[in-house]
Amino acid sequence: MHKLLNLLLVAAVLVSGFILYSLEHTTRGLEREASKFRRGIAEETENMRLLNAEWSSLTRPDRLRALAERFLGLSTLKAQQIVKLDEIGAHVPAEPVMNLQAEGIDPIGDIIDKMKQQ
Repeated sequence: MHKLLNLLLVAAVLVSGFILYSLEHTTRGLEREASKFRRGIAEETENMRLLNAEWSSLTRPDRLRALAERFLGLSTLKAQQIVKLDEIGAHVPAEPVMNLQAEGIDPIGDIIDKMKQQ
């Protein structure tokens, strides 16, 4: 009877040891995977910081102003350009500056063609 009990206890110890070892192995694998995810999150966070810094650099007002002047021909608003509502009639011509229907001239189409060529 004692030998059977001892045999069962030894078998139980071996089975529990195997289960414990497999649990430890699984746990270490999950810890490695979690560590890999943490590293990935840290890298992505750093990438987001770098992209935010680059975005801030690209959207600086002085840089945008220089680009607008260089490529779009825009300039900053001057005090002479601001008029009161009752003065608008004096600043707007009575006739259109260009007649779009005259002899097949298409100034907007010409602008689009120039943009396509660039």
